Formats: sequence, structure tokens, C-alpha cells
Amino acid sequence: MKPAPFAYVRPRTLAEALEVYAACADAKILAGGQSLVPLMSMRLASPAVVVDINGLPELAYVRSDETGVSIGALARHAQVEGDTGASRTQPLLGQALRRVAHPTIRNRGTPVGSLVHADAAAELPVVWSLLGGSVTAESVGASRQVGADTLYVGPLETSLGPDEIVTEAWAPALPAHAGTAFDEIARRHGDYALCGVAALVGLDDSGTVRSVRAGYLSVGDTAVVLDLSAAFAAGVDPDALAQAAQLARDGVDPQDDIHASADYRRQLAGVLTARVVSAAYTAAKARGAQEPTGQATCHRESAPGRAVTVTSAPAESASADAAVREVRLRVNGAIHAVRVPPRRLLSDALRHDCGLTGTHVGCEHGVCGACTVLLDGRPVRSCLLLAVSAQDAEITTVEGLAKPDGTLGPVQQAFKDCHGLQCGFCTPGFLTTVAAGLEETPEPDVEAAREMIGGNLCRCTGYQNIVKAVLRAAELRGGQSAAELPAERVPR
Repeated sequence: MKPAPFAYVRPRTLAEALEVYAACADAKILAGGQSLVPLMSMRLASPAVVVDINGLPELAYVRSDETGVSIGALARHAQVEGDTGASRTQPLLGQALRRVAHPTIRNRGTPVGSLVHADAAAELPVVWSLLGGSVTAESVGASRQVGADTLYVGPLETSLGPDEIVTEAWAPALPAHAGTAFDEIARRHGDYALCGVAALVGLDDSGTVRSVRAGYLSVGDTAVVLDLSAAFAAGVDPDALAQAAQLARDGVDPQDDIHASADYRRQLAGVLTARVVSAAYTAAKARGAQEPTGQATCHRESAPGRAVTVTSAPAESASADAAVREVRLRVNGAIHAVRVPPRRLLSDALRHDCGLTGTHVGCEHGVCGACTVLLDGRPVRSCLLLAVSAQDAEITTVEGLAKPDGTLGPVQQAFKDCHGLQCGFCTPGFLTTVAAGLEETPEPDVEAAREMIGGNLCRCTGYQNIVKAVLRAAELRGGQSAAELPAERVPR
């Protein structure tokens, strides 16, 4: 469960990244890495060169205007999800992003990376396909816009050229007389969906349904988009919704797999269609009195090729030495100068090179959460992050949650008070996750506590006590006494 050796390049300019990528026959771009790194660890992908673009902060933007939302290649899921301008301009973005894995994954993963990965079970490719979004593909000497209708050509396959890097994704704005909704069904919240549906409903000035379209994930080799307008010629009522559900069941072509049968996925497509179309219609009526912010059918024109000035950064930034790298990791306020191969995962570097064995390694593909640490204050999976990529960040491990005098911090004390641990293997990941979660939600209720820890697995089935510990930690952080939890806040 470790990546094969590879050469590592961290460009300092976009021009350099384009030049290096074009020169490598077998290279992968690393941005969020939440899909790429587990594939490399399982040896399903073994690139000769990894081009890490995390040194290009100018690509970490989210911009909204009357035409739509532009998302840079380094903007994180969580960044876009929390951007009020993006949610106002195109509500479907936030609706779908909230269903992407868990907050810990969204803290590192990128929308652009998800779009380019082209997984038919992912949320964003279906959103872009439904909305008619596009991406900007750049290469040395050229730039072009690629619409979602031509971007996806097969399972995990796009029409991008071997020398093209996607630097931006664009989604059109939603007009006043339109509404969107998104829903999906997964075996466990945050897992890949068995089926998911996004709906876009447009009304005319009188409030009559003008168009109904829906996009489907996990029911084909690529995202599936269906025009359901015919079912709503007489309006939106139970009969029309039932007809649309049947059109959905007839229009998708899922396959049997170990998670669900094709018939079950087809049934889910119908049920979810009725649900999200109804919700999107309600949203469209609510927006009817508002001024248009853009047109949902707006498309960018294909841009002609343009020159890209290629400048050379210092030689060390483009070093492709696969052997050993000098890395300075700032962990719990201390600097650790380590020598690691580029393929060394941060989880392994913390344990073996820094001697901080509190970070535990479980699944090594981002599912269990035992390896969770804080990166600049946000929880991330250290098994999905290369140590060389973390050089400029502030890392906090479970050891860093203690008070300055070495006594237990409030989250640690709460887990002790509420017996929120048994074997203790998963505990470090829970502690770091909860510590960050309480920064964002200082006074969680039971449901917020469950949402907070939803991305972490406990093999000893101690979830109830862990939820109690979250609530207890909130009290301790607030300086309250060690009294028992109020009865109304005790999970049942």
C-alpha cells in the first residue's frame, strides 16, 4: 500500500509546470491528490513523474460574476462550498459539494481535480454536464475551452491532450426563473453514491415549466443527462413526477456490482428524480421574483490559442530526483528536517522520520480516518498527502493537542471522561478531527457532533460515547464545570 518510486517536480510558475508536463511522457498532475494518491498507493497508477502544482497559489481562487463561477485548479472543495458568491450565483455547486465524501476530504480535494479525474460516480462531473460548464485546458503556447459535453469520453477518460493542464473550471450562473436540487443515496454518508441525481428546472415569466433536465451519477460509464420536459407539459403534479421517474428508469443503464444491482440503481434513479425535480421546482418558484443573475444556458466561446511565455524558475524547483529530498516539516510548532523519498506519505514521515507515533495508519486510502492530522488548522488524511507536499504547512498531530504543561487538552480530557475510546487505534484521528470541528462549531448538538465525526471509523463501535465526548469537549472548551451533560444533549 505504498506508491512506486517516481520523480517529483514542484514548479514555481504555471509556465514551468506546462513545460515540464509537456516534456514527460508519463506524468501526473498533483493538486488535491485525494484520488491520485490512493490509486498510486494501490499501484493502480504508477506515474514516472509527479508534477505538484501546490506551489502555484495564484490558482487557488473562486470568482463569481453575472455570467458564472470560475474555480482555479488549486481551490479546495471546502473553499468553493463555503464561498457565498459561488453559492448565490450557482446554487447547485454548494448542493453537490456538500455530498462529496467528508469534510476532511473536501479540505484537500479540488473541484478541478474531480472534474479531470472523470469518475462517473463523482458529483461534479454530472453537475458540469447538466449545467453545460467548461474547463480551461492550457499547454505550452495554447489555451482552449473544453465543454463538459465533449470533455468526457469514457470511464476515467477525457478528451484532454497529453500535454494539457486544466487550470480553471467554469459553471454558468442560474437565472431568476430557475431552480436546482441535488440528492444521492450511499451505503454510508460520504461513501460513493449508489445513485445520485441533480435537477435543473426552468420556468417562464408566468411561472409555467419551460424545461426540466436531470443529471445522473453511478448509473453509466460517464455522467448521464436526460431531458424530462415532456413529462411536465401540464405542470408539476404527482402524475408528472411519476412519469419523469419512469423516464429516468428507462433512460439510465447501470451495471451490477458488489455494491448494488442494476435494478436497484435504476429504482433509485426514479425515486430520486421525483424528489429532486420537485425540490428544484420549488426553488425555481422562490426565485421567480428575483432579478436574473445570469443565464443557465450561457456558454463560453472557445478561446483561440494564445502564447504562453515560458520562463525558467531556479533549477532546484524543477529537480526530478526520485531518490531523496530534503524537507522541513513544521509539526506541533517544532521544525523537523528530514530526508525522504518523494513517495513517502506524510503519515509515514510523521511516524518514522519525526518519531511522532501518535498518528496511526489504517486503511491507507483515506477511508478510516485514523491518520487524520491538522494541516494549517484543517483536518486532512495524512495517508493521502506526500510529505514533500506538506513542507510549507503548519502540521498538528495528536501530540500537539495537549496543553503547554503536558496535561490533557479539552478534547483529550473529554474522551477520557466519556470513555470515548476502547482499543485506541482510531482515537488520534477522532481527536484531531474533533479539535478542528469545535473551532468551526463551538456549541454542537448531537446531530452536529455526528456529522463532525462521520468520516472516521471506530472498529470497537464506540460511537455513542464518542458523540458524548464531542459534547463534553465543547463544554470544557467553554470553561464550564465538570457536571454531567444535560439530559437533552445526551445521544440516544
